[in-house]
Amino acid sequence: MFKFTKLLAASATLALLATPAQAQEAEEARTSYRITMIDLADGADNRWAELQETMFAPARAAAGLAPVTVHWVMMNPDYDLMLVMELPRGMSTFDTHANAERESFFAELARMAGSDEAMEALGAEYDELIEDELVLFTHTHP
Repeated sequence: MFKFTKLLAASATLALLATPAQAQEAEEARTSYRITMIDLADGADNRWAELQETMFAPARAAAGLAPVTVHWVMMNPDYDLMLVMELPRGMSTFDTHANAERESFFAELARMAGSDEAMEALGAEYDELIEDELVLFTHTHP
């Protein structure tokens, strides 16, 4: 009886291995995100929110990117904010250092700021508002 069970199991395994790949169910696409945890400098809350609302969010929209979801973190002494940004091309976003989404965003931000120099000054000001940050990358499992 035991040999028959082993033979049956072996036959079932071979049958699974012989199944063509197209006959197997395709995996659903995953959604990938960049999550940035931010600890703002003391007193930076209002200016950060102003820059987000007047410059960064409109530049993302003009670049055709999904809006950032901003979460104000409660009951965590290390971070004030969590920014959740969908990566439109998933993990393939990392295939280049100069991805199209980043280039479009910075082009729109420079246009809105008035010049590349003004955009860089805006970036320097933004950096002064941030005490610390932690960047995480995640994806869903369908």
